[in-house]
Amino acid sequence: MSLVGLRRELEARGWDCPVMNINENRRVKSAEYIDVQSGADYFKKVLRHVGRGFGVHVRVNGETKKGYVLALMALSTARLFGRPALLTYCGGHEQAFFPAPKGSFRYFAFALLFRIPTRIYCNSEAVKRSVLTSGINGDTVVPIPHFSTQYVEFEKAVLPASVENFCQQHKGTFFIYICFRESYMLEKLAEAIRRFRTQFPEIGFLLVGTPEREIPPLTQFFKDQGLGEAVCITGSVHHALFLTMMTGSVAYIRIPLTDGVCSSVLESLRLKVPVLAADNGTRPTGAELWKAGDVESLLKLMSEASTNREAMAARIPEIEVEDNTRKLADDIESVWRLFGDDPDMKPGGSAAAPELGKSRTARRET
Repeated sequence: MSLVGLRRELEARGWDCPVMNINENRRVKSAEYIDVQSGADYFKKVLRHVGRGFGVHVRVNGETKKGYVLALMALSTARLFGRPALLTYCGGHEQAFFPAPKGSFRYFAFALLFRIPTRIYCNSEAVKRSVLTSGINGDTVVPIPHFSTQYVEFEKAVLPASVENFCQQHKGTFFIYICFRESYMLEKLAEAIRRFRTQFPEIGFLLVGTPEREIPPLTQFFKDQGLGEAVCITGSVHHALFLTMMTGSVAYIRIPLTDGVCSSVLESLRLKVPVLAADNGTRPTGAELWKAGDVESLLKLMSEASTNREAMAARIPEIEVEDNTRKLADDIESVWRLFGDDPDMKPGGSAAAPELGKSRTARRET
């Protein structure tokens, strides 16, 4: 959502913002994005755009080696050509590869990466403090939350038939964003669901957001756990459908610890849907916290949400939402003013994951 909103904002200001798709459907050609067929194709297309005057804006986190390499490649290319190199560090203040022990290989790897960008964006002060452990200049790091006013502007979507049937077969559902990865503590979640359904067999679980390639192993996992009938795995869905399913749920269970101040958690709280979140030290006020790995603490909150949801929702404070998309676009434009070597070029920015940007007032590039 941050990519969609930022691209829309910058294009409304007159910027070309072609987005390079590095997701699982990256090889599918489309007028909506730049396809990426391979690593070599990625580098070739970044090089071609930067050579034509575009800046780059890359998103990376501390959970993936491949993402690190892609970010390093794009940012280095932009700096080599004297173009803006913007980095958004996604996720939380504690991730698998970063922060890292001082003097370790991972420490030096991220210290190098963080010294290349013209500007680094993150979504909270806690994440900024984490980034600064690499020893870089704090002036280059700007915390701007991803969550913005546009996130909760949606029209209720029609549920797919499989989801509609599942909801009709249950008196209520818990909403869970999930992937087939270690950080989602699947064994603990399965144990919690199994034990919970001995008391509340009429409650189901909507599992949302799973990448397509992870759906088969995730489906098999819950079948092996004897929970195939208890869950409905939807895969990735569009934002309006995501919020429609969320608002119709008993509560949103948030599992990972590496996500920092998660936008979907803020969406849920803003929409007065209780959030049962593993405590990572940075959850927003209003989230109901359980100790990671402690099934008993999660079960206690699940039972309360099922029997006393209205009281739990009433404890949620009003969540203030700012137009952070506009703030980010403003700062990106301020960075471009430093590179305004063309007197006809409007100051502006690039954005996304990764995205390249150039002002249309100079010359339309894509």
